[in-house]
Amino acid sequence: MQPTPIIRFFRQLALRLVLVLVCTASAAWAQDPWFEQDSLNPGLPPAPSSMDRATPMAAMETFLHLTDQGHFSEAAHLLDLSDVAQADQQFVGAVRAEELAVILERKVVIPWSSLEDRPDGWISGSSDDNDTGRVRRSILIDRLERSGHPVPLRLNRIKVGEDAAPVWVFSRQTVDNIPALHELYGPTELEMAMPEWLRVPAFWGMFLWEVLFLPAFMLLALIAATIAYRILRRIGDNAKHRSVRFVARSSKWPAAIIIFAFTIGTATSRILVVTGIIDAVVSPLVLISYVVAITLAIVLVIDEIFDRISVSSATELADPENAHLRAVATTISAARKFVIVIATLAASGVVLSSITTFGTLGLSLLASAGALTVVLGFAAREVLGNILASVQIALNRSARIGDLLMFEGYFCTVERIDFTYVQLMVWDGTRLIVPVSTFVSDPFENWSIEDTEMIRPIYLTLAHGADVAHLRKVFFDLLDKEDPSDVAPMDRAKVNVIEQDAIGMKVRFELPTANPGTFWDVECRVREALLAEAARLECESDRRVFPMIPQDITPA
Repeated sequence: MQPTPIIRFFRQLALRLVLVLVCTASAAWAQDPWFEQDSLNPGLPPAPSSMDRATPMAAMETFLHLTDQGHFSEAAHLLDLSDVAQADQQFVGAVRAEELAVILERKVVIPWSSLEDRPDGWISGSSDDNDTGRVRRSILIDRLERSGHPVPLRLNRIKVGEDAAPVWVFSRQTVDNIPALHELYGPTELEMAMPEWLRVPAFWGMFLWEVLFLPAFMLLALIAATIAYRILRRIGDNAKHRSVRFVARSSKWPAAIIIFAFTIGTATSRILVVTGIIDAVVSPLVLISYVVAITLAIVLVIDEIFDRISVSSATELADPENAHLRAVATTISAARKFVIVIATLAASGVVLSSITTFGTLGLSLLASAGALTVVLGFAAREVLGNILASVQIALNRSARIGDLLMFEGYFCTVERIDFTYVQLMVWDGTRLIVPVSTFVSDPFENWSIEDTEMIRPIYLTLAHGADVAHLRKVFFDLLDKEDPSDVAPMDRAKVNVIEQDAIGMKVRFELPTANPGTFWDVECRVREALLAEAARLECESDRRVFPMIPQDITPA
């Protein structure tokens, strides 16, 4: 039976896919496993037969062993001196080997995990690593900064002729950059002037002078930063001009951080050049400090500007006539949050894209931070929830700065909406700090949103024979004496008997109020006046106004 057209179509499609995969794989494996050269260091004497340059790890170990023993002429066989004149290779090779040994010792954290002990440089590991599962002929050791751009240090696999076995050596470009890198990162004049006992190795690859002087550098940097902070704070406190106070207050923390970072950075890279393991930690931290200081300066300057354009205090904003100002204050508060978030994200991007030392120890620290991020994210989930909730409040404006609320039995004013908490000013002057997530999830009464008019009930329990009509007239007379802006609308003022029992009757005086900021005072004055009038009626007449409670009844 002949295959149908659909089956033939899928067969052809499958064959084409297989052909594409085979071609792709062939191209991937087509790369030569080494660099071919006509010669390698012909100006040097033959390499010792015991020298092992067959694998990346062996080449690095051999170079470090020979330079530690002071055999720089033999170590030159681990350099590609193709750009050096043949007649000068023996002398220049020894010098370059010694200089490279100094650079590796002082500025490089060797990535031993990527130096496989296999001739083809094949590395096994996670599929996320681009180097995993393929032959390599060039391995990056590190990148060092030179003249504003990174300079790579590489091991290359070189094959000379048909019969010679390929060997791993430091690349030609690396050898060409050694003199300039040594001038930047080699011992400074101050270090060379130190006594010999200070320049001996101590521990963790550090010299003794580093162990002794690094704490002193940090103390000096801290003192300089503290002095700068206190000077700017005093200027900000005592300056008469508003602009001077603005600059001083905005720059005291950024200036302190920059001075601290500058002192540490200069001391460890210009005055005395620290070793690689210290530099791999100090350099990223210095850069992070600069970025943090600049970001903090931007945030503080914008924050000061927002303070200047902010309107009134929370108490003044509580006035019903300032409803539009409450919206403006809440918008400014939300804008502050967005500025801080955007500045933080931008600063993080700058740090991650700028620190080239993350290719060594810094990268290991960041890689381990991946798992740490999960742990911290779980631990800080409530904080993150509060931040999102604060953005929610800013967007839906369920509570604005200056709004009068009844929250969990507290009559209070919204004073501040922060990232993680809401600050409420209770009527007695105390502050109630509420997590934003709690504030959003729990119900509350907002007496300032939309219409501020409301009814405040005043309850009096009176005897059955009390003259309610007279008290009603007194109630309306009292309202007429109050400020019309506080008591309105008058058509909602009522007096009703809402309950009665064997003891007496409960009368509700409905007090209309238009200002949530003054209703409490009005309510207390009216209640006091009603009680005084009821007591006067009882004294001047034979009728009881307040009920008699029998001894066998416990009042509610």
